[in-house]
Amino acid sequence: MNSKKNAITPHKVLSMFLPIVGAVFIAVSSILYILYKSWSNRVYLEQWKDYEDCGV
Repeated sequence: MNSKKNAITPHKVLSMFLPIVGAVFIAVSSILYILYKSWSNRVYLEQWKDYEDCGV
């Protein structure tokens, strides 16, 4: 058997974990964006809640 073929090299480790790290980063970024937008909408609606009775 050729042991060099199965050897773990830094290039193999990088090529294995880079897509996983990228996917986790995208997932966390998406969740944070959704949370930020929902918080922002809640603050905006709370700000204008007093003016619902005006008829404007």
